[in-house]
Amino acid sequence: MRATGPVTAAAALAAALLLSPHGAAAAVDPAPCVRGESEARGDSSVDGKELRWEDDSKYNDPLKWAHKVWSLGLVKIAPDGAGSVNDLEWRDYSKADGHAGYWQGKPGVDYIYLNSYYLDGRYKDRASRRHVAVHELGHALGLCHKPDTWASVMWTKVVDNPPTEPTHRDEANYRKLWK
Repeated sequence: MRATGPVTAAAALAAALLLSPHGAAAAVDPAPCVRGESEARGDSSVDGKELRWEDDSKYNDPLKWAHKVWSLGLVKIAPDGAGSVNDLEWRDYSKADGHAGYWQGKPGVDYIYLNSYYLDGRYKDRASRRHVAVHELGHALGLCHKPDTWASVMWTKVVDNPPTEPTHRDEANYRKLWK
């Protein structure tokens, strides 16, 4: 879509800045959770301020992308090593269950499941796969779903041209939770 007038151009610029973490860093308030959800450190895969992960997934690009873009400095996100215990495992499954992926907190090790039924089908493009991985890692960091009226990678659905990085609002929620 092309901006044609000063109001339209200004609106397009404002929307781009809200969606892009590389835009001007303005003070942005955290976004609320959808009804019934909340954000809490206890509802995350983070151990202290560290998230150690390992993977058994064929979706290496999306999961490495998710680790990169969520490395915002307050929680250390790193692969599991010989001297550490993993907090999170990435796994694949295939089922027509309406979910491109999901995070599951369990006693001990938590899991992010990526659904090849959708990631090799309807959402096989790079942006959609990255969006799903970034969204699920957001849950592992303790973030909730956001209403679709807020610019967020934590929307409940995969949309056309989905955000593939935390937006300013997502970063505000992350910083509020982990400061």
